[in-house]
Amino acid sequence: MTDTQMNLLVEQYMKTDKWYSSRWHYIEGCILKGYLDFYESTSDQKYYDFVKDFIDRQFNEEQNIPAINLKSYNIDQIRMASILYPLYKKEKDPKYKKILDQLYDQLKIYPRTASGNFWHKENYPNQVWLDGLYMGQPFYAQYIKEFEDEKDYSDIINQFLNVRKFAFNENNQLYYHAYDESRKMFWCDKETGRSPHVWGRGVGWFLMALVDMLEILEGEEVNSQPLKELLEEAVKGMLPYQDNSGMWYQIVDKAERPENYLETTGTLMCAYAILKAVRLGYLLEEYRTYGQAAFNGTMTKYLRVEKGEVRLGGICRSAGLGKKPETGVIRDGSFLYYTTQEKIVENNGHGVAPFLMAYNEIQILKKVSV
Repeated sequence: MTDTQMNLLVEQYMKTDKWYSSRWHYIEGCILKGYLDFYESTSDQKYYDFVKDFIDRQFNEEQNIPAINLKSYNIDQIRMASILYPLYKKEKDPKYKKILDQLYDQLKIYPRTASGNFWHKENYPNQVWLDGLYMGQPFYAQYIKEFEDEKDYSDIINQFLNVRKFAFNENNQLYYHAYDESRKMFWCDKETGRSPHVWGRGVGWFLMALVDMLEILEGEEVNSQPLKELLEEAVKGMLPYQDNSGMWYQIVDKAERPENYLETTGTLMCAYAILKAVRLGYLLEEYRTYGQAAFNGTMTKYLRVEKGEVRLGGICRSAGLGKKPETGVIRDGSFLYYTTQEKIVENNGHGVAPFLMAYNEIQILKKVSV
């Protein structure tokens, strides 16, 4: 593991679409967010140009984005729209604002659980997945901050608090991947509504959502203390399960099971959230060690070079719950589903995106330390 290899991955990844698609999708949105982080910290125009070109190719001649279906309620499609805020701020191009308005308006009528949270998707009624907090809430908050006269963030904060109420296990201090508030899904516990397992990436999505939300709320007249408390509690809950390598397992609290494995995406998401939270003062300095250990451990175990190409492995390609609409595959949420039925891949955007974000935090720290 060297800085040269990591820098090479940053540069190589954006020069070819070998590992991702030119599409409107949350994975690509996370990749672009990683490059925007590099642009903001380095002012290197190539990162901004990459992001802008990628986004501009999503528009048609009528200045619409055909991939966005406003008649479909899918929190995942909102994630990428967060990229439009910095583009609109810099370019003042109304096509960006048009999309922001459309998706914000959709949130006004988006289906919700009885307690007030956005459904993950319309075909997953009454279900809230940890993923969805990262997909929708930062976009929601940024719109209010940038464009609304009355800046009321209470709905957003309440949605996080609901997740604490329904997805958190007081006994082991961990968040479970999802919950069904209606208790109707086959995968949920009929008493708690929770899915069966603690998925590392799910916790990672939640932590990233919290730290990015707190950054957005900086300077706003809002009590963000509940979110800070959720962040510290969630991080503390994860620390007893951090492996000696610095990484976390795919199923966080089942390290002893032979099918389990140290997983890249969840680990790097946690690394990013911890390092950024320390930098911005949401967590005490003592937590930085855990974030650095998570990043370094992942690079040591899974970063390699093959024929001049840098590859990051140990990435769970995808995971979900219930019937996958595109294929009809049933994802039962069992331990073996997460550990053996989803492929482990290299250079997938799920893993490279949090690598970019976490590595940027590492680079910022190095600059401050000089």
